[in-house]
Amino acid sequence: MPLVGLALILLAEVVEGPRTSFMGLLAAVPIFAAMFSRPAVTAMIAGVTWLAAVTFGLVSPERIGASDSLRLATIALAGILAVFASVLRQRLQVRLSSAEREAATVGEIRRMSETDELTGVRNRWGVLKFVSSQEADSQRTVAIFDIDGLKAVNDAYGHLVGDILITEVAWRLAGALAPTDLVGRWGGDEFVVVLDAPAASSAPILARAQAAVTCDHIQVTGHRIPVAVSFGVAEWPSGQPLDTALAAADTALYEAKLVGRKRTT
Repeated sequence: MPLVGLALILLAEVVEGPRTSFMGLLAAVPIFAAMFSRPAVTAMIAGVTWLAAVTFGLVSPERIGASDSLRLATIALAGILAVFASVLRQRLQVRLSSAEREAATVGEIRRMSETDELTGVRNRWGVLKFVSSQEADSQRTVAIFDIDGLKAVNDAYGHLVGDILITEVAWRLAGALAPTDLVGRWGGDEFVVVLDAPAASSAPILARAQAAVTCDHIQVTGHRIPVAVSFGVAEWPSGQPLDTALAAADTALYEAKLVGRKRTT
């Protein structure tokens, strides 16, 4: 709208001369103000502009006549319309800000519903939702692992230290995997890993992940706690339900526990 106004002003200058052009510029001032100012400021600018137009008409060689009265009425109308436009713009901005806050709130609620509160990795629901959103035409690998000896840590140092151990293991594991891989807390000290790779090529990836998790003791309140984990691994062919692959990985984890823990089966 301001650009159209400027075009009309330039046309008026060509047709009727600079006097009409100047009046047109005064009419455009509150319209431009409405684009950036609050309604009160826009109203003040519109009033000052109209007074300037009156002054210009009074001091001109031609006293205010019919054409000048029409110009002043036009400037006054432009000022009123500018105030209304400023009010509408402000209301739209308030609605937009409210919508953005609501969207951010919804996004935060969604993120919290999919994130494990203790570790910050995905929770069970987050894992299932992520998997369901991915294409199922690729060969993938599912691994379930848990922390060996967590109960002994809880008994010796308390559950708070046990929670720190779980969190540190989750961070180490997530840092050792590629962005296309998934790690989530399945419950307690049990985690699930979904690798975007077939089982045949998953061994070095899981070996690197296990090494990253167990490479060093965890320092907690003056205690150096060793970390050991066991992995159960299963292939997840395309088209197979996740539950089937998880059941196979869980069976493999049980076998790893039976033969002495601290290993991948």
